[in-house]
Amino acid sequence: MIAALLALTCVPTAPQDAPAPIRWETLPPVPDAVGFGGPFIAALEGASGEHRLLVAGGANFPVAPPWEGGVKVWHADTWVFDGAAWTAGPPLPEPRAYGAVVHLDGRALLIGGGDSSGATPETLIAELDADGVVRFTAGPELPAPSQFLSAGLVDGRVVVLGAQRSADASDLIRATWILDPGDLASGWVESAPFPGLAGLKSVAVPQRNAQGKEALFVYSGEVPGQEAERLSDGRRFVAVSNELWSFEPREEAWTRHRSPSLPRPGANGRGLGRSAGLAWPTGQAHLLFFSGVAAVPLDTPQATRAEFPADVDAYHTLTDTWTREGGMPRGVVTTGIAPWDGGFAIVSGEVRPGVRTSEVQLGRVSRALARLAGVDYAVMFSYLLGIVLLGVFFARRERTAEDFFLAGRRIPWWAAGLSIYATQLSAITYVSVPAKAFMDDWVFALTSITILIMAPIVIVFYLPFFRRLEISTAYEYLERRFGLSIRLFGSASFMAFQVARMAIVVFLPSLALSTVTGVDVYLCIATIGVMATVYTVLGGMEAVVWTDVLQVFVLIGGLFVALLLAVDGAGGLGPALEVAREGGKLRWFASGSSWTDTASWSVLLGAMFLQFGPYTTDQAVVQRYLSTKDERSAARGILLNGLVAVPFTLCFFALGSALFAYFSARPEGLDLGMKNDEVFPLFVALELPAGLAGLVLAGIFAASMSSLDSSMHSIATSWTNDWHRRLGIGSASDLVTGRRVTLLMGAVGTGAAVLFAASDLRSLFDTFQSVLGLLISPLAGLFFLGIFTTRTSTRGAAVGALVSIVFLAYVQNATPLNFMLYGAVGSTTCGTVGYLASLAMPDDRDLAGLTWWTRAA
Repeated sequence: MIAALLALTCVPTAPQDAPAPIRWETLPPVPDAVGFGGPFIAALEGASGEHRLLVAGGANFPVAPPWEGGVKVWHADTWVFDGAAWTAGPPLPEPRAYGAVVHLDGRALLIGGGDSSGATPETLIAELDADGVVRFTAGPELPAPSQFLSAGLVDGRVVVLGAQRSADASDLIRATWILDPGDLASGWVESAPFPGLAGLKSVAVPQRNAQGKEALFVYSGEVPGQEAERLSDGRRFVAVSNELWSFEPREEAWTRHRSPSLPRPGANGRGLGRSAGLAWPTGQAHLLFFSGVAAVPLDTPQATRAEFPADVDAYHTLTDTWTREGGMPRGVVTTGIAPWDGGFAIVSGEVRPGVRTSEVQLGRVSRALARLAGVDYAVMFSYLLGIVLLGVFFARRERTAEDFFLAGRRIPWWAAGLSIYATQLSAITYVSVPAKAFMDDWVFALTSITILIMAPIVIVFYLPFFRRLEISTAYEYLERRFGLSIRLFGSASFMAFQVARMAIVVFLPSLALSTVTGVDVYLCIATIGVMATVYTVLGGMEAVVWTDVLQVFVLIGGLFVALLLAVDGAGGLGPALEVAREGGKLRWFASGSSWTDTASWSVLLGAMFLQFGPYTTDQAVVQRYLSTKDERSAARGILLNGLVAVPFTLCFFALGSALFAYFSARPEGLDLGMKNDEVFPLFVALELPAGLAGLVLAGIFAASMSSLDSSMHSIATSWTNDWHRRLGIGSASDLVTGRRVTLLMGAVGTGAAVLFAASDLRSLFDTFQSVLGLLISPLAGLFFLGIFTTRTSTRGAAVGALVSIVFLAYVQNATPLNFMLYGAVGSTTCGTVGYLASLAMPDDRDLAGLTWWTRAA
């Protein structure tokens, strides 16, 4: 199949419209004939959801331009835009211009600035009152007066880079000040001083850096008291820096980044700096820089100076690369930018020295969408048709409940092993693991090793109980060991978690595919949900396992095709490795002794517990152990899964590093506004030839369906055996019940994914997942207590599970413990507390054949 598709690489992708990266429109102009330089621009939100765009203060030449003797005037006037028209607002306490604005949850902090006499240390908080009217209150004063300063909200704190302290441009402050907006009374705290050349009229914008941490990026600015190098004709220029720095408040450290190497002829043929320009963050790693003042000849008369450039450039924080992104309608400087109507508003400002404008420019970032070729759709359709036919084929053999739930225990060991791998590899993993390596490094690749460490433990200590007790679900063991209540708790926890998991493994990949290809997200969700439900209901466990096997080959085929093309696009293996190495993407070991660090030891320890749970308590996995003909076959399948998972996990990380090298060489391919997790689908949709793109996209569909089919089928197995049969719920046969529940769960999972797509429930889902994780975590502890202890009682196990849930909830919400260790906390708490509680609340149960110590009894 792959060979056939490779022959199609000469087929071009379908033509695609290349929309401008930013769509521009205009809003009604500010009601001032001249416009303002240095105004405070802010977007405010009221308690009732009303939005207002605020223009406050500023300076201009209201009578005549400066070369005609006009005098500069500072203003206290304000104007408020409600989406339809501008109205006059309450004045500032005093005239002010050339400060900075930081947005704070519907409010805005107006920082510093000055007037004709110099700078001020004062700050103001602008907000809407209950009637939607703008109100100003005093904020904490800066440690020193400052105008032409830079500021941003980073990691929940306001960061300010001080600048001009008085009317003298050479009186420059290089201090960095930090303010906690939740504790205004504590005031500003001084941090590491700015080490760069400029600091005056620099452009500041918050964004995540290459390490994924929030930082304030500071670009360009004038260098007071210096001149740029003279040209051969003797002309002298104001020095403008083109340095780019970032500041991390938590580390209190400045870092220098790559300066732009973009050609910029401009009106004066000089420089790349953006002194007094504007900036905006977009997506998770892009910064947009608008207009700005390049080096200006000192002897050029103001009356003849050209307008400021309208260029728009982008910087990508992960790859440390710059690209040209077209232009804006009109270049402006010394003004502000604020969020508005799904985009950003650039209000008023200077268009050339001494000349203002009252125009309002509204920009929105456009996503670059790929148009898949017909052959791509043909590949995906052929794949989907093939797996449905597999379901139809195996439907003829599903005559009994054991056939439907356990495939008649006739699954070959190698197919069971590949099916375990496909079950654990969701589309989220298929997409997010390369993204993880693209963003960070290979430290999390160590998690794959724990599968091999864990496999012998499962084979020796757990598998015998699952096989020799002739059970259908893992939770039957819990009843025999502890009683019915513990069985039902385990089964219910598993089913609740899987219902939520189904929604997310369908929704997130569908969203990523829709975002980069333009294919309707609902169509993606419906395709994955309906197809997986059809073949699972028809073919039962056999269809699930054999489609998983097919999906593994599609997944791996797509992975290798993408890896080879990414390396080739990066210039070959040698250059790709060098770029990845220089970018820190090949790091394996991370030191650190804190429990909050992402260190190698915490990753290994946490991954061991995270892997241990699914392989010992998850019905979707245990069901594969039970579907083989004997214990030896099951053991071989578990080992095969580990042997497959390790090298292929490394390949996924290698793909992420290759994508980093690829887009470092071709940064123009990175879509403005993209999320980092979209990098693999973006590469597939926009960069792969026709046919190959369809293969890899089929791989993403395959990963989604392999997780969805396992979830819905294992839920049906748990319900039928743990509730329907055990409690006598319903009168239908086990086979009919299993099929009905499978169909219902397919509808529920697909419907929940549609609900996520249609509404803003994503943050709610994160909370839901956290709560469900509290229920899943104790299961590993319960199985451990059951198998390895003889003194654990039913009541003791219940106490251990309850305490584990409560304590883990506390750890998640009240401590900075690394998330990788949550599984270790939940499992060990359940085990420790459950055992100790059992000593105080013993019971007398027959444990023959139920523990490691009584297995032969």
